[in-house]
Amino acid sequence: MPLITLAIEQFVQWRYGFTAALGVTLLSIGLKTENGTCAGIGGVLLIAPVLQTGS
Repeated sequence: MPLITLAIEQFVQWRYGFTAALGVTLLSIGLKTENGTCAGIGGVLLIAPVLQTGS
């Protein structure tokens, strides 16, 4: 499982940059620890680069 997570994070960082990779990390940590704040911040960081490249 850690190998899959690492591969997904590397793909996201390659495609959308460091901000999105940090978002994936925070989102996964927030979901594992059931911390809504951490998951919410991770979700926002994950979506932000996608919205910028779509404009």
